[in-house]
Amino acid sequence: MNQLFHEWFEKLTAYLTYLMSGTGVFLGLMSVEQWISIIVGIIALAANIWHKRKMQKIAREKGIFINEET
Repeated sequence: MNQLFHEWFEKLTAYLTYLMSGTGVFLGLMSVEQWISIIVGIIALAANIWHKRKMQKIAREKGIFINEET
């Protein structure tokens, strides 16, 4: 059992190392403009989600039920 765990742990750490290495290479290739674009996109997404929730709350308070789950 100990040998099996050791082999499983070695495989897991090897895959994790390859994933981290590949991610580092990919992120290292990105320019400053691309980083800024990603950050602006994440901020816009967060603002959109916040706004949607606030509008749904206001609509509920006024007796209007909006179901956008579908």
